[in-house]
Amino acid sequence: MEFGIYLGFVIWNLGFEGVAHGFRNYEIRWARRRNQKLGSDMNIQMIISGVGGQGVLLVTRIFAAFALREGYPLIGSEDHGMSQRGGSVMTHLKIGNFDSPLVKKGSADILLSLEKNEAYKTLYYLKPSLNGREGGLCFINASDPDYMNQEITTYLKEKGIETYVVGADQLAREMGSPQSANIALIGFATCHPRFPFPHDKLRDAIERVTPQKFREVSLKIFEKGFVEGQKSIKP
Repeated sequence: MEFGIYLGFVIWNLGFEGVAHGFRNYEIRWARRRNQKLGSDMNIQMIISGVGGQGVLLVTRIFAAFALREGYPLIGSEDHGMSQRGGSVMTHLKIGNFDSPLVKKGSADILLSLEKNEAYKTLYYLKPSLNGREGGLCFINASDPDYMNQEITTYLKEKGIETYVVGADQLAREMGSPQSANIALIGFATCHPRFPFPHDKLRDAIERVTPQKFREVSLKIFEKGFVEGQKSIKP
């Protein structure tokens, strides 16, 4: 279930100004807050992918809410066929001092994919390790932790890209809210020591963004995903 038609709503919901252009393919820029940090100490490029109905836009709204609350510059772009449930949905999100909304190939710090086949389509956005720089982080929702082609797994390891697969759908079903696998995946990712978003601040963003009737179960699923991450992700 999607909780917003387009990301411009995020700004109005949180009390900030925002402008969005187009419907299927558009850029979103946010006006600077009065207390926005002039020298951002966070420069993160993200890709969030999935299919219609999985809540890709809600995930994007959560990270946008975090950035806005912390006063970080924020820019993004969305590409989707939202009118067709099950169609590909992808958002580019940059938090920090950036000018262009699109994440280039080999530049993403983080990939969150809610669907395993969509993960294949977006892996090439992740940055490789290079000259002492650590590679990107990839978190995928899939029931089979070994679903990925072995050649691709080997290639990612060679490039220093860390990939983690979690059955977020199953976690959400166990909590009685199967549509909240997106929240479970976020919770899982927060367990990684290099994931740059503090657990407590993302929890706060989820609490502020999700509708009241889903808020309590969303927070429980977020914590469930975190606990699962503690089992799977080693420091």
